[in-house]
Amino acid sequence: MVSLDDDLRARLQQDPQAIVNLIVRTQQNRDQDLESLRARGLTIRHTYSLISAIAIQGPASAALALTREPWILSIEEDQTVRAV
Repeated sequence: MVSLDDDLRARLQQDPQAIVNLIVRTQQNRDQDLESLRARGLTIRHTYSLISAIAIQGPASAALALTREPWILSIEEDQTVRAV
């Protein structure tokens, strides 16, 4: 089951056409992941080398569809990180 914060899920459902920036953690082959995400109309913004994760941009509806994929581990909002 995909880990997705309830608040984020509600925002994605509220406006399915909204363009969102997310980080998707996967458990599969990176090349297959990238192909699959692009095929769903999502743009690859960044791939991470230390963890199996990909930053994506696209419609909220496409992001919600990812929650049904067994190769997706988690989806979270891509946010700016600031040092304290």
